[in-house]
Amino acid sequence: MPSNADIVRTVTDALGRGDLLAVMGLVGKDVRWAVNAADREAAPWFRVYRGKRSLPDFFAELARVTFTDFTLKAMLSEGDLVITWLHVAFTSPQGRDVDMEEVQIWQLAEGKVQSVDTILDTAAVGAAFA
Repeated sequence: MPSNADIVRTVTDALGRGDLLAVMGLVGKDVRWAVNAADREAAPWFRVYRGKRSLPDFFAELARVTFTDFTLKAMLSEGDLVITWLHVAFTSPQGRDVDMEEVQIWQLAEGKVQSVDTILDTAAVGAAFA
């Protein structure tokens, strides 16, 4: 069985490729995927997605931007907790560029992702959609 770090690396790689099917195979049925933001209206995906069936909505929102970088810089893993540090860059539909660091906090159980909490530069992303 792959380690939790291996699972998160596989999901992260799939996210970078836009491979929804690969992600769906590695998340639990009741997964919670949250993008933490004080202003939930600042960007289309600044919300909490609950359940596996909600993830296609998340991917549809992300598909509105053109990613120019999605690089895993570092990963820490302890038991069922994995933390990733990413460099993310994209161009919004409004033509504005975002270049930022992002942290994701992953909880896993029985080889499946149970939750992801994303912490990112909400002001930069919000400005790109303004």
